[in-house]
Amino acid sequence: MVAGKAVTPKEHGDAEKLHRYWVAGPGLAKWSKDPHPWSKLRELLAKYIHDPHLLDHTTSRWHNEVMAPTGSDRYRVEHGGKMRGKRLGPG
Repeated sequence: MVAGKAVTPKEHGDAEKLHRYWVAGPGLAKWSKDPHPWSKLRELLAKYIHDPHLLDHTTSRWHNEVMAPTGSDRYRVEHGGKMRGKRLGPG
């Protein structure tokens, strides 16, 4: 169920195609190397997902599938920030 209505098999198939395109297909190159990848992905997905809550949720899930979670040291270092500890990685 999405936004108060049942999802038909066709809509589910379209959603899966959209997911594959942006996470593993040609769409990945359009946002993954951007200085602000989450914002870029959200901007691109806004053409397809009109509910703001669902748009933010989907953007975050797909972003985290491809990138390290935004709060991790790896993400911070990859995007020009500093590590919080003395080494990168678990504990």
